[in-house]
Amino acid sequence: MTIKSATLTKPLWTSPTIGLGIINAQRRLTEANPTFCAIYGYEHIELIGRSIDQLIPQHFRDKARLHYQNYVHGDTSKGLQFIQRKDGEQQYVQISTEDITLDSGEPGQLITLIALPSPSPKTEPPTAAPSLPGVFWFECDTQGMCLQSNSLAQQKLGVYPQQMLLQSVAIYSGLIQRTVTIAELLSERPEWENAEWQLNPESEYPLWMLANTQLTERKTKVVCLVSLTDQKRLEDALTKTLQSLRASNDHLQHFLQGATHDLKAPLASLLGLIDIFQDEDDEAEKEVYLQLMEKSIHRLNEFVHEIVDYSKRKHRGLLRETVDFQVLVNDAFEHLEYSSNGVEIEKIVDIHQKAPFYSDPHSIKVILNNLISNAYKYSSTHRRPGEIRVSVFASEKEATLQVSDNGLGIAKEHLDNIFDMFYRASVKQEGSGLGLYLVKEAVNKMKGRIHVDSTLGEGTTFIVCLPAVAPVPQQKQMSLPL
Repeated sequence: MTIKSATLTKPLWTSPTIGLGIINAQRRLTEANPTFCAIYGYEHIELIGRSIDQLIPQHFRDKARLHYQNYVHGDTSKGLQFIQRKDGEQQYVQISTEDITLDSGEPGQLITLIALPSPSPKTEPPTAAPSLPGVFWFECDTQGMCLQSNSLAQQKLGVYPQQMLLQSVAIYSGLIQRTVTIAELLSERPEWENAEWQLNPESEYPLWMLANTQLTERKTKVVCLVSLTDQKRLEDALTKTLQSLRASNDHLQHFLQGATHDLKAPLASLLGLIDIFQDEDDEAEKEVYLQLMEKSIHRLNEFVHEIVDYSKRKHRGLLRETVDFQVLVNDAFEHLEYSSNGVEIEKIVDIHQKAPFYSDPHSIKVILNNLISNAYKYSSTHRRPGEIRVSVFASEKEATLQVSDNGLGIAKEHLDNIFDMFYRASVKQEGSGLGLYLVKEAVNKMKGRIHVDSTLGEGTTFIVCLPAVAPVPQQKQMSLPL
């Protein structure tokens, strides 16, 4: 299963306190981390393929299913229930789930488990503070004075005997947060069952706790807290990961729809031209159709190259090399020297680079190639002589690239959308609609900025500002004695 590596970081999957299991639509386990296996007391190979319902005691199954359904529909109890260990013992756990999509494309769920102390009847608390792994325990009087506490509560929460419980705690009702001291909270409501408290909410590292309290016969209050901090971090990580996956899926769907359209258009044009060509007897007309076919093939080839380039660069890291802007600009113009407009367009290049500039030459090449290519495509040489002006001002800290033309220009209502994937300001315009998207992606990846100024019928100017990066440190060479 790649879902583990795709959605969870290694520290989360190897957490010693959080059990993680993946079930399919038939509620059978397809993967589990070591902690999940340890909580159930099974070896990994013994759990895979088992129904999750078989791991709940028979007399608890109906209640467990009810708890689970309540949790799915928003119950704050978060699926507190017993599970059946391999050795026959019953373990009390907190369970939560996240919907996921398995590698096969089928729906599944990611289950998180945290082992908890079994709930006990309201009896007199022990005379000595218990020491349970991962459990914060203390007892206080009606005024909020601590009477006794275990070592974990003392070390991690600062709860000591003969001191008032002045630690801040936040409780939530929906999105509304209220912060009081533990003493005030217990005074308002002495008994809490499976409540989520956030201790020290204003600190850099707040602690999430599952709280249970009870009154004793002596009118004291016993507080038992189990840390939920790791689980909250996991939930936050899963939420961010799921949001990222949904965004990636939407992006992929949009990409596929646009790519399919732009692949089909030149192919359909080519097929139509072939049909006409086969029925044409006039050699001059045939030559015209051959030129149109060649144009469609070049258009298709250019789009395929753009898709391949986008795929290669999407997940590639940035290089840190010296950038020769003169070479990159010359290469961009040479790439287009056979353009039908090339002989009619004046190229003006002005490079100011006196110090080494370190960045990713490949990404800068993408920016220059696409901006200069756009200036060619949307030139307006039938009205006046075409002109493309490229200026570069590079220092050790920043480079500013400016590409200007006196072509068709872009209407104001389109300027906010020109960097969207497959966006075209007009259906009559050529191009895939991918070029400026690739420019924006490259600029963002290098933490740069891009600005466009355009007047319809007058021309367009793109200005790109890119910060320099630190060069890769050279390894010291060792001189070995001969």
